[in-house]
Amino acid sequence: MPNSPFKFLDPYTKEDKQIFFGRDHEIEQLYNMVFEASLILVYGESGTGKTSLIRCGLASRFDISDWNDILIRRNQDINASLWQSLRAAARTPIKDGATVAQAVESIFLDYFKPVFLIFDQFEELFISGMGRPQEREEFIRQIAELIRADLKCKVIFVMREEYLAKLYEFEKVIPELFDFRLRVEPMKYADAYQVIERTCQHFQIPIETPENSIEQIINNISEGKSGVQLSYLQIYLDKLYQNALKN
Repeated sequence: MPNSPFKFLDPYTKEDKQIFFGRDHEIEQLYNMVFEASLILVYGESGTGKTSLIRCGLASRFDISDWNDILIRRNQDINASLWQSLRAAARTPIKDGATVAQAVESIFLDYFKPVFLIFDQFEELFISGMGRPQEREEFIRQIAELIRADLKCKVIFVMREEYLAKLYEFEKVIPELFDFRLRVEPMKYADAYQVIERTCQHFQIPIETPENSIEQIINNISEGKSGVQLSYLQIYLDKLYQNALKN
């Protein structure tokens, strides 16, 4: 059975740029922010495609010579994960005792590409990291130092919006924390329509009476709500595709 062209629950990456539709406005907003700020906050409901927006939408706006992304998730400790990711990305071994800023500068000199530190699922710092104030204090101190160093580096925090208020403890150290932020909203009807239509066209998947079929798909997913969750849309399309193969 052929692999489904739909992403199911997997995020889109730069390799998927030919099939990433429906987020042109958000991509443009984020792209413009990159040239105005060193720190960007991307937030929204779970399932709105925040990670895909950055790792596919934003990444695809840059040439290969201008994009070096390093994805970091907290796991057991955000500081340990950050250092593990930095050392894995470096060609030149990072010296013991180096600061995060020094490590990032070394990675930039390795590739001569701007470094994008993407802290995905950043809310985990406040969920799993609850009761670990030293971990948070050490992390934000290092990030503040990195930003002040004015390197060829962008820091992007990606998180669920219900944990946004937890960031206010960081604002004391980084006053500009909330200056450049983007809320990723559930996909609008017209954008969801574009995702279905253009994806099916790209993979030559026939849709009988397209207007009615696509409209029905969106209505089934949205359940009368004003927006469509991208993850729900991908799951639904994947099921339709698998059913079509069986028939």
